[in-house]
Parts: sequence; structure tokens; C-alpha cells
Amino acid sequence: MTNSYIRPTDSSIHPECARAIQHLLQLKDPKREDFLALKTYGNDRYSAMGWEELQTYINEKTVIIVEQFENEQNIMSALRWVARGLPVWLAIRKVRADYSVYGYKK
Repeated sequence: MTNSYIRPTDSSIHPECARAIQHLLQLKDPKREDFLALKTYGNDRYSAMGWEELQTYINEKTVIIVEQFENEQNIMSALRWVARGLPVWLAIRKVRADYSVYGYKK
């Protein structure tokens, strides 16, 4: 799979989140713990995006996210991580790691 991902503007995500994403991108074989350690460091512009806005991030490369998850919350979370700069396959792994620990927030 190609490393196609979005480069968010510097001010759109927390600087610590941007550094953590860059660190994750440099890892040869990121582990579950690496994905669990990745966080937003507070709300950013993507945190509040709903389904309507996130659909603009669905394209031929990100449609696999919709195919990977049945739950809309997981789909939206993965699309948010793509918007923040994670490649699709890492966004999927991030959401799977989070779900394995936290489940769905009610």
C-alpha cells in the first residue's frame, strides 16, 4: 500500500501530536503500545468533525477504512487520524489498538 497521507497545516493539530505522528512514521515495525501512546493532546479541528465533514476524506485510498470497520465511530476515528497525517494503514491499526483497550465510548 502506498504511503499516501495528508499533511495537515501546522496549526491544525497539537505540536506534540504532530511529533508523535512523525515518530510513528519513522518506526520500522510499530507495536500496539506505539499506537496506544499516540494521542491528540487535546481537541483539535478534526476532533469535532462529524460524518458529513469526514466524508470529504473518503477517496480511493481511504475507502478501505469504511470496508475495515462496521462501526461508524471507528470509521470516523480512522478518518480523523488520516486527516491528522497518518497513512491509512497506520490509522486503521491505531483505531484497532484503541478499540481493543477502550471499546466504544458510550
